[in-house]
Amino acid sequence: MMKHFSADIAPAREEHRAHPVPTAQAGLPTLLGACFADLKQTADDTDAAANAPLIRAMTELALIERGALRPGSRRGQKALRVARLSMAHRLIARHLAEPALSPAMVANLLGISLRHLHVLFEAAEMSFSETVTAMRIRESCRLLREAPERAIADIAQDCGFESLATFYRAFKAAEATTPRDYRARGSLRDGQHPDRFTMHSTMTPPMAAPDAEQSHTLGNTTLQSSKSIACAD
Repeated sequence: MMKHFSADIAPAREEHRAHPVPTAQAGLPTLLGACFADLKQTADDTDAAANAPLIRAMTELALIERGALRPGSRRGQKALRVARLSMAHRLIARHLAEPALSPAMVANLLGISLRHLHVLFEAAEMSFSETVTAMRIRESCRLLREAPERAIADIAQDCGFESLATFYRAFKAAEATTPRDYRARGSLRDGQHPDRFTMHSTMTPPMAAPDAEQSHTLGNTTLQSSKSIACAD
């Protein structure tokens, strides 16, 4: 009885497996690594359903690398699109501080055409420029929180913004506040509970010693209680 193979799956022949991966597929280990890094980064913050495309793409890429799935097949092409988008995000993060960061730069680093790069982002939640801005704002928020001594202009420059005015405009549009107010608000939150990690903040404060009048009252109360107990006996 003849076995029927899926149109996407190549027969597992020894001579087929022995063939090296074509040059066009030489970036598969890098693409797999990008998908794995994204999956690891979002594993704790994203539900399993949202990570399903990444997991599926990693499986398909592994099959392509072993020669069990044709890269030109529908499944293979879909997996490559997911992986290349993931790699594009990582390249953007790597070159975030460079004002010259552009679609052409990322497309060149990925080894794909500029049109292909735009097609990848058309299927994503944000465009290329929106992704770059969102990443830069997120990094600036981190630096504003973790490096309060650094000048805001330096943070803007390190995050790739061309000018301080551009940074303020983009930051306010994303966070509905200015970088200065964002930092001040974070400092205020931290200052409200300066001893929140110390043990004494959760302990009951010691009672003050009673004064002479209180001691006399307490003594009379104790004496009366003793007499009441004696009478009861």
